[in-house]
Amino acid sequence: MMDRILDLAQNRYFRLFMVALVVLSLQTTLFSDMRPFGVCLQVMLLLAASAGLARGSETGAIGGFMVGLMYDMVLTTPLGVGAAVFAAVGYLAGYVHSFVHEPNWWSKMVLSAGASATGMVLMPVALTVVGTEGVLTVNVIGIAFVVAVFNALFSLPFERVCRWALSEPKTVR
Repeated sequence: MMDRILDLAQNRYFRLFMVALVVLSLQTTLFSDMRPFGVCLQVMLLLAASAGLARGSETGAIGGFMVGLMYDMVLTTPLGVGAAVFAAVGYLAGYVHSFVHEPNWWSKMVLSAGASATGMVLMPVALTVVGTEGVLTVNVIGIAFVVAVFNALFSLPFERVCRWALSEPKTVR
């Protein structure tokens, strides 16, 4: 029994799931009330982008899908739309990050901002595709800008947490 618990704790996606639970609780409480410039800040989107920055496009897509699905469970949007968008954001962040020769702190911030802005534009587009009306407006650009700036500012600590959560377990010799 104890071996199974230890095996579960060594699973990188389980660790990301536990981190995402904490971030989801912050998203639905603190950040849903804290609205700079009238915009709800999206830390779950930042977590998806940080998964891609930390471990590449494939892991970013899987982590983004998982984080997006968790977020979909508390939203009133159609189930799976957020998961698809967050998977695309995680993949995009990891894919573009692979082209950076020597990544440094500012390149991670820029990539996180770009991936976040892309996600904030993709979400209303995806919602429009599935039939939700009135979400694709001109305000999307301003919202994407505010979220991108916020996510850029907090991208470095989120990327470090994702790097830890998504690290491979060390084998004991």
